[in-house]
Amino acid sequence: MERKRGAYPEYSIEDAIAVIILLKEPLGRKQIAEKLELGEGTVRTLLKKLAKLGMIDSKQRGHFLTEKGKRVRENLLELFSEPIGVSVDGYPAIGIVVRKPPSFKSIELRDEAIRFDAKGAMILIVKNGEIVFPEDLRPLRDMYPDIARKIVDYDEGDAVVITWADTPPKAFKSAIHVAYVMKKDEIPGEVMEVVR
Repeated sequence: MERKRGAYPEYSIEDAIAVIILLKEPLGRKQIAEKLELGEGTVRTLLKKLAKLGMIDSKQRGHFLTEKGKRVRENLLELFSEPIGVSVDGYPAIGIVVRKPPSFKSIELRDEAIRFDAKGAMILIVKNGEIVFPEDLRPLRDMYPDIARKIVDYDEGDAVVITWADTPPKAFKSAIHVAYVMKKDEIPGEVMEVVR
């Protein structure tokens, strides 16, 4: 039997989650590749897997979620919010509200974000109706009022993950990574199938 030559495209669970989140509107393969800083071959392989699992379909206008894909997306959005574009010290940043998180250590989650190409991360909590730093309960609005104004959909006890990086895709995927680490036991099985 002859082996195929060349590198095998690789994608992560974070890439799969990001594509499902991004496909609230139809997108072409090239657009997805740019938004995630992935090669088109990798995106092609990921989209084929999502299609095989019945989560997406394609037409001339691009790739879009099927009814099953929309259900999976809704399930993901029950765990964490859609990414919110912000800026931290001139870097592109993403905020994600993680709903009803398990107990966590901010420093460990910050390290997870940095291992995933972030320049830095803030892991905050919602206490008494306000987004605060867990170490000293300083309100986010005191240090980053612009960010606090953009993140508005949260409940008591939620966590707010803000990661920043050299590029918007790196900020996006590092924030998704931290949300995934916090909620991995609750991620829908259909999403986990994408990386099996």
